[in-house]
Amino acid sequence: MIVARAESLDVADVLRRRELVVAVATGEINAAALFSDWLVVTPEARLTIGRDATTIAALVWRLGPAAYRSYLLDALNVADAVADAVVSNAADVDRWLGRRSTLALDSAAALIRRRGGDPLERAEFARLFATGEPQEGLAAFLEKRAARFR
Repeated sequence: MIVARAESLDVADVLRRRELVVAVATGEINAAALFSDWLVVTPEARLTIGRDATTIAALVWRLGPAAYRSYLLDALNVADAVADAVVSNAADVDRWLGRRSTLALDSAAALIRRRGGDPLERAEFARLFATGEPQEGLAAFLEKRAARFR
């Protein structure tokens, strides 16, 4: 897993990586951050998308074809639209990650990246459940305790 500040990410590098990429945006949210698997932002983060092909593609990748139209109409809110999580400050990213199963985050990202369809989703779902992590997450929730992921 790679956890990096959004400002330091490069689009080509993010697209080339096989491991999970978590971008942390505390300032400008760039195209590379939009192409990351998971985008965690602070309230100060701002979406400043240019009109070049790469940034338009990144916005459409993350939000779908209607995203650019929403952006042009100034109807796009960072916290509601592009972020997977909003944390109070960059130091809270470790806490956000610590409460989640890295395996589950990686599996979800792999499915999103590949757009595999039903057979691939079923296989990934079965693989994930075979680890016991979803069961641990549910048990922790029901028992009102912190999950203990392996």
